[in-house]
Amino acid sequence: MRLFKKIIEKNRKERLIENGDKLVIGFSGGPDSVFLTEMLLKLKEYIEFDFVLVHINHLLRGEEAQRDEDFSIEYGRERGIEVFARKIDITTLGKEQGLTLEEAGREARYGFYQEILDKIGGNKIALAHNKDDQIETFMFRLSRGTGLSGLEGINSKRGIYIRPISEVYKREILGYLDENGIDYCIDSTNLENEFTRNSIRLDLIPFIEQRYNPKFKDKIFSLIEEIRETNNFVEREIERFSNCKELNIDEILHFSKMIRGKILSKFLYRYNIKVNREKINLIESILKNGGSQELILSEKYVLKKEYNLLRIDGNRASKESLEAKSLTVPGVIEFGDYIIEASYEKVKEKNRDVYYTNIKRGDTLLVRVRKDGDKIVPTGMKGEKKLKDIFINEKIEKEKRDSIPLITYGKDIVWIAGIRGNEKYKGTEEYCVKLSARRKK
Repeated sequence: MRLFKKIIEKNRKERLIENGDKLVIGFSGGPDSVFLTEMLLKLKEYIEFDFVLVHINHLLRGEEAQRDEDFSIEYGRERGIEVFARKIDITTLGKEQGLTLEEAGREARYGFYQEILDKIGGNKIALAHNKDDQIETFMFRLSRGTGLSGLEGINSKRGIYIRPISEVYKREILGYLDENGIDYCIDSTNLENEFTRNSIRLDLIPFIEQRYNPKFKDKIFSLIEEIRETNNFVEREIERFSNCKELNIDEILHFSKMIRGKILSKFLYRYNIKVNREKINLIESILKNGGSQELILSEKYVLKKEYNLLRIDGNRASKESLEAKSLTVPGVIEFGDYIIEASYEKVKEKNRDVYYTNIKRGDTLLVRVRKDGDKIVPTGMKGEKKLKDIFINEKIEKEKRDSIPLITYGKDIVWIAGIRGNEKYKGTEEYCVKLSARRKK
């Protein structure tokens, strides 16, 4: 009951799950997801909410992966919980989309979670990250290099995603399940130290605990909490600048350089301007200079310093907004900086600059830029994804997203040029209509 009381208190404090919620639970069949589900079943005695389990077989571990899928389905059946399970070949998905296995797996999982959330009319997705995951994430990011915001570990609540057991140690989870005779699956790849995170878990942390401090994880988690408090304080300090159309230079110069950098970053983010250290340093360099100055921030925007004020104006030298153009198959058009071509030919080697479709000769396509609410069913997946999420996953810079050609047919996006195709329009014949995009020379 001690662990459950801890989870009840965390839920009460952070309002992770409330009356009327309908959740999707990411369920692998491993100890963490089993423990999370057991705790939520107990929590239903105190709060009126419902949930389903979602399991994905990544087809990476052969019989072991099938064992996990079978276990997950049987686990749900025994407890009267609806289970949605799907096999997704992330190796093929990764090759088709130019993603690493980790990226492909994440995209498959989160895409399926969202699909089921929409299907059941749910409002939250619960993930089974534990306290050890937070510490390992801290160590991983620290080893790669990051700022204070990157050292917060894994937040318990971000958007629709919640993590109700994020402050429970793995040893506590295993102890609870074993003491109560609750079955779970073990992923054998978690016992291999070929991957950085596994090495941190299996080698680095045990070495530090044995050699330097047996309570190392407790100390790190205390540090994570301090960092979160510091970041929250900074966020509250700079929140009043979040909607400013102009910045008073004297006012922001009273802050430290770190906080001032965050104020300037938020100021730029309002205009979807890419922010990096070099750009912030350039702005810093003109703050204390007298007179008026200008700094080009992107193709669309320029920063203007006029005496004691900073503001962002449209860059008069920027290109006008792109108008939609029709493209009849076969054919070729110019669109912004791109040449878009539709041709009928034998399917050859695939890459990101071409997409073979089931569009027919004589069909008329429309080439345009993105609009609010645009969605697509990415190749290899069944559920829709927002273009914004795809651009984020693909690490497309914000200022470039509004100029990327979208090839559409009717109301559907057939191809995000050079990025992703629509599963519904994927060509499967020997000869297909090939869409291609290349930059003008």
